[in-house]
Amino acid sequence: MGMTTTVRALPRESRLADLFLAAVGLVFAGYMIFGKTFAYLGLPPLYAGELLFLLGLLAVAAGTSRLRLGATLATAPALCVAALMGWVLLRTLAGLREYKVDALRDGAVALYGAYAFVMIALLLDDPRRLATLLRIFRWLARVVLPLAIIAFILGDVPFFASRAGELSAHLTGAVVLALVGLVRVGPGWIAFTALGALLAAIQNRGSMLAILVPVGFALVAVGQWKRLAAILVLGAGILGGAAALNLEVTPPGSDRPVSAAAMVNNLTSIVAPSTANNLDDTKQWRLRWWRTIVGYTVDGPYFWTGKGFGPNLAETDGFVVGLEGGGPTLRSPHSIHMTYLARAGVPGLALWILTCAVWMGAMASAFWRARRRGEPEWSGFFLFLICYVASIVIDASFDVALEGPMLAVPFWTLIGIGIGAAMIFAARPGLSSAPAPKPRTRRGWGAGALLLAALPMGPIPGAFPARAEEGRRALSNPSGPCLVLRDIADRTIENLDLGPCGAEGLRIERARNVTIRNLTVRDTGNVGIYVESGEGITIEENRIENALSGIRALSSTGVTVRCNSVRNVRGPVPAGQFVQFDKVTGAGNGIACNIGENEPGHGVPEDAISLYRSQGEPASPILVSRNRLVGGGPSQSGGGIMLGDAGGSYLEARDNLLIDPGQYGIAVASGDHMTIADNVVIARPQPFTNVGISVWNQYPEPCHTVTVSRNIVDWRARTGRANPWWDGKNCPGTLWSLNRTLPLDPARETAVQPSCACRSAGRTGATETPRIDIPKTGGPKAGAPKEAAR
Repeated sequence: MGMTTTVRALPRESRLADLFLAAVGLVFAGYMIFGKTFAYLGLPPLYAGELLFLLGLLAVAAGTSRLRLGATLATAPALCVAALMGWVLLRTLAGLREYKVDALRDGAVALYGAYAFVMIALLLDDPRRLATLLRIFRWLARVVLPLAIIAFILGDVPFFASRAGELSAHLTGAVVLALVGLVRVGPGWIAFTALGALLAAIQNRGSMLAILVPVGFALVAVGQWKRLAAILVLGAGILGGAAALNLEVTPPGSDRPVSAAAMVNNLTSIVAPSTANNLDDTKQWRLRWWRTIVGYTVDGPYFWTGKGFGPNLAETDGFVVGLEGGGPTLRSPHSIHMTYLARAGVPGLALWILTCAVWMGAMASAFWRARRRGEPEWSGFFLFLICYVASIVIDASFDVALEGPMLAVPFWTLIGIGIGAAMIFAARPGLSSAPAPKPRTRRGWGAGALLLAALPMGPIPGAFPARAEEGRRALSNPSGPCLVLRDIADRTIENLDLGPCGAEGLRIERARNVTIRNLTVRDTGNVGIYVESGEGITIEENRIENALSGIRALSSTGVTVRCNSVRNVRGPVPAGQFVQFDKVTGAGNGIACNIGENEPGHGVPEDAISLYRSQGEPASPILVSRNRLVGGGPSQSGGGIMLGDAGGSYLEARDNLLIDPGQYGIAVASGDHMTIADNVVIARPQPFTNVGISVWNQYPEPCHTVTVSRNIVDWRARTGRANPWWDGKNCPGTLWSLNRTLPLDPARETAVQPSCACRSAGRTGATETPRIDIPKTGGPKAGAPKEAAR
């Protein structure tokens, strides 16, 4: 077994990384709202994009080890990015002497790819930064995007220089983020975003396709066929109505009116001649230039090298525009693909296409794996990245987009986030019974880098992991559950350190034949280990501390909880249990050989073990046995073991040791066929202590057939008088037999309590654990409603 790894506070150096991520959000916002105006902030040649990159380099240098730097190249997409950058760098250096700054400016089309490696390195250094990035994207979608739409509408106002293609790409990312449920938006946001999409789409073909294609793909990918069909029908209806009424509006700062005819012209001009001369002339001008580029590369002397980075392609190719307006001439063709072909030759275009294809393939693969595993946060995040990047590429296919920082910096940043997220997701923790990877040897940091890429490092929005070392894996997510698994079967989750967690440490829903073993769970905002709608679940050898409750199983069957150590659950009611079975039914359920300890002042625990509306079977009762429960209070209602809470049947508490467990020791609150036998119950007088063992129906549900036998009780009420048991006389058929009261020493009773065959947690020892692994059958259907314990 590997050494337990605790999640340490982030080092001082990570503050640079936090500053960099905050700056990424601000730069995205600046590009979205102000466009080129923001891009030129700074001192030449260090503008906003270059200054951000320098900050990223400092963050990587300060907080990333050589091992993680090597791991940035451990995937096929990263290698493709590196190859593309290498080829472009060679072609840029070849023209540096002649063209100087112009060569560097043109070469930035691929050299901005360094952003990708900064993001990969920072995410591998601390994958919890994915949660920070998700919060940034939510802020961009909810707050910044509406401001960008307003800035686009006021396009003729100084400082606002965002273009339709740029707005389309960012708008698409925000819309898909909302579609997959990773950001909550209201009707006002939806209406205003639809207006922005309409205004951007009317401007040119690229902007229209950059919205329609990715958003349509996202709707199909998430199964929203009906919504997509409804949108298409509604859109056609609106266009038809606008055409019938001859509606036409020209937005401020635009020379293209918004009308049904304009939308139809934009669509038809993609594949056929248009009735609008300006659209068709632009299309023919581009096609002539592109044919010229293909002629001198694919079929000409620049096949291998292209014309290089630095020369103005419009001048060298004879397609100069812009002189009539008195401004700078266009330097590149209206297509990123043609830019690579013209400047870097066929090898450059091939590397660019390969990079996009391999990256998209990796993201699609991660998306489908997450979807098959039933993890909507992960699958939604990958779909968001796919559509955001696809929108940028589509716009760049029709416009000069990735040649400048306004979209190049976001594009390559998203590429890096995708690679880093896929590396984290691909090596998910504890999803098989295979042993943990061994620590890196001294054979070289290159092999260690590949190992790091294979280390399981945890889930996403919002469950991102922390560092992992010493053969275990550490996950942390202060804003949500640390690990969520849904719709899984025949798996073992083990060797994890979870915490701090904003919600559950481990949350499992709709699972079958799953073992949860050797986890350390600390500092959770909700239950340490939570299982809902499970069948055949084993929870063993785990350590849980400072959780709202320790372990909770809801609407499940065949649940075995054994050999766990739970310390300082916080409560209060309805939480505060070491272990709670909530509507657990059928055969093969049991709680055995666990240790639960509560220190005074560390919370308000309730029932240490609670069986709430749970039912065993006559041949296989739910057995609570050989547990040691120490400490409770100050709750005036909580205590040790509660059977029949709000009903239940065939429940047994046997051979347990309870020391100062709270207001009561062991109780039957309702239900039928209950057994309390061979337990040792001890309590000194405290302000909340009441009774050792009680049978008292406190619910409308019937209570009958209860057996209380061979228990030893030394219980003092708050007044100091002995109060070992009490019978409420409202559970017919209750049998009390062979119970004893005598002075007991807690230390001695602890020492002589029979051992259990636990290995690392719970009550360790050589004696066999009572058998509770009866064949598992039955169980409730998934989706049963949650209900509080008390």
